[in-house]
Amino acid sequence: MAVDSAPLTPLVPPAPAEFARPLGDSPAGDPPLTIVLVEFLPTGGMFQFTFQFGEALARQGHRVLLFTGPDPELRSATPGFEVVEIFPTWDPNVELGGSGLRRKARRVGRALRLVESWRQAIATIRRMRPDVAQFGELRYPLDSALFLLLARRCPGTALVDVAHNPLPYDVNGASGSVEKGGRLTRWLLDRAYRACDLVLVLGDGPRATLESAFPGLRRVAVCGHGDYSSVLAADRTPAPSAAPPHALFFGAWTKYKNLPLLLDAFALVRRELPAARLTIAGPVMPDVDLPAITRRATDIGHVDLHPGYVPMDEVADLFAAHRVVVFTYATVNISGSVHMAYTFGRPVVATDVGSMSDAVQDGVTGLLTAPEPAAVAGALVQVLGDPDAADRMGAQAARRVDDAASWTTVVDRAVPAYRDAVIGHRG
Repeated sequence: MAVDSAPLTPLVPPAPAEFARPLGDSPAGDPPLTIVLVEFLPTGGMFQFTFQFGEALARQGHRVLLFTGPDPELRSATPGFEVVEIFPTWDPNVELGGSGLRRKARRVGRALRLVESWRQAIATIRRMRPDVAQFGELRYPLDSALFLLLARRCPGTALVDVAHNPLPYDVNGASGSVEKGGRLTRWLLDRAYRACDLVLVLGDGPRATLESAFPGLRRVAVCGHGDYSSVLAADRTPAPSAAPPHALFFGAWTKYKNLPLLLDAFALVRRELPAARLTIAGPVMPDVDLPAITRRATDIGHVDLHPGYVPMDEVADLFAAHRVVVFTYATVNISGSVHMAYTFGRPVVATDVGSMSDAVQDGVTGLLTAPEPAAVAGALVQVLGDPDAADRMGAQAARRVDDAASWTTVVDRAVPAYRDAVIGHRG
């Protein structure tokens, strides 16, 4: 799709007829809430998270609309939950080349589309007056500024932000900094968080980061991160021992994921386990030197590179072909890819940085290591070389999804916080 040339046609959906009738009460007996979820981009991890959140809310009897861009990768069949293609945004995972001038023009076009999408979001939320309007990560200063406008224009709705990364990561800059640190970015983000009736975070580590960087916020709650079993066919995935000694990195290639460390570690793994293989799969961000990664992978051998977005119908087979999933992050809040690994019953080897210990139980659902090649290599050899240990940790990983990382658990935590936010907002 030519994202920089299509017309910006306003799309304001009517309220669905089924939303006019009352749905079943929530487990606590309180009346259902009307909730609008906003995720501008219609594919990728953030959209998948928001979609599953909406499904879980609807299953508890709430009325839920998810506003997004054209041709979303997931459609709802859950009563009370509808995905609405309202925004003129774009598929972020379509590889678009072209000259430097064309890429700059595309960025300008996308910025205009984002402004128009915010305009439509503000107009529609103002018209509908839902109890709650929930947004995903505020990635850019433009998002924060327009969120502040939304807060002024829609006084009848409690506003919620899910701060996946309380300090947004910089995946486009040429500097070595992982997080965006500009004064304008931080100032606008601080104002936007303060305009929220509720900020949701995915774990205790992200909460500590948020409250340290932005003290005195009105209301903060931990909701957690659910699994992917409702959108991925994980129940037919064989045990880790059924896979050869292959390791998988899954997710966006960006500097804070530290792929050079992963490759250095795998070079050491091959000395111990010559049959081992490594797959690196996911979209490539602008801050990664793909030619350098390709050269290093070729020198090591047994490294399969799959740059580009992995369609959802290919994800199950990809995980099934690997015994362990590895993450050599330089820092992290909560990784959705870790929960995806757990959904498929795969153990994880991960660097013990940031909030990774919130998600990975060392020796139970996987192994945590120092962010050093020898330490990562030792952990990979331990899991790849011991199929029984891989099965044991994989089973615990799948059990964690059922016990502590289900979407029911997420909603059970979020809804009371919503109600407090609505009461506080109206009060």
